[in-house]
Amino acid sequence: MYIKNSFFTLLLLLIMYVIFTGTSQGIEVNPTKEQIDEVIKYGEANTGKIFKTELVAPATFGNWPAFGGGLVKSKLIHLAVMSAMKMRAKKNVTEEEVNEIMGTTDLTISYRGGADVYKIKLRQGVNIIEPKEMVEPDLRGKDPTKHAIFIIASFPFSKLDPNARTSIVVVKDFGTDKYEVDFSDIK
Repeated sequence: MYIKNSFFTLLLLLIMYVIFTGTSQGIEVNPTKEQIDEVIKYGEANTGKIFKTELVAPATFGNWPAFGGGLVKSKLIHLAVMSAMKMRAKKNVTEEEVNEIMGTTDLTISYRGGADVYKIKLRQGVNIIEPKEMVEPDLRGKDPTKHAIFIIASFPFSKLDPNARTSIVVVKDFGTDKYEVDFSDIK
């Protein structure tokens, strides 16, 4: 009886801790000021290794940063990477840049591929989420078969489950690549 009561007491304390500390799992759609400040400091402290850190590594997929890989850029991931890159260039993230990132209503997928990429979609369970927008760099005057490019696809947060296992589906001219990510591991 004593062991059973101890177990339930411990379970109750754990549940209360999660509820009252505001601990959350998954992509933060509306980060707090404290989270924003922490992520900026984190990025600044990890300039040469930001993509290998506990924070950013779960947001990478495929062969990142090489051809055939990508990055899930939530607000906090985007801010961490930007602050690391800015610090490496001996600059700081500006308040304007922070406000722009925090003001977005979209999750961005950045994929390094070639000119054969037709579309990037997300799949969560039975739901297929089409991109709101896809942007490819202008390759005029360059041989597209010799250039790896970053293709950016934007998906409205309102259509996503920020805690779900997600398939990133890259539709190419001749085939499809599928990458599994768990949004609950991404901040």
